[in-house]
Amino acid sequence: MNEENLSVFVDYVTNYFTTVSKEEAQVGTPYLIKDINSNLSDYTGIIGISGNFKGSVFFTAPKVMLVHLLTELGLLSSQDHKVMDLVGEISNTIAGNARREFGEQFMLSVPIVLKGKSDDIGVMQTANIYMIPIVWRRFKANLIINLGE
Repeated sequence: MNEENLSVFVDYVTNYFTTVSKEEAQVGTPYLIKDINSNLSDYTGIIGISGNFKGSVFFTAPKVMLVHLLTELGLLSSQDHKVMDLVGEISNTIAGNARREFGEQFMLSVPIVLKGKSDDIGVMQTANIYMIPIVWRRFKANLIINLGE
């Protein structure tokens, strides 16, 4: 995973928020982390990746942010199953759009959704795990890119 590859994910994150809310998310500079588990928020959507890259893509966000996004989508709900569906959809949309850039060999799993933090999510961690901070309105989320070739 290099800087050019990471920019693909950054572009699709900003595009997602602009499309849903007509407000662009502010995306911070990606940086390396050592541990995925300690960087998870209230809800996390995980997409497993195989093919020309191997690993996973995570979108993790606080419940309040996801509830506001549901409102932008016209769904006035804070029910856990709706919030979980949304975080899975966001991670799947971002990874699915990246697939267009990386080609058919960038194969995606069905989203896995976690509620709460986990001490052991049981994914293979690659040598370089990047965290991309996202701020939309006043809410903070993270995109975690755990991919190797």
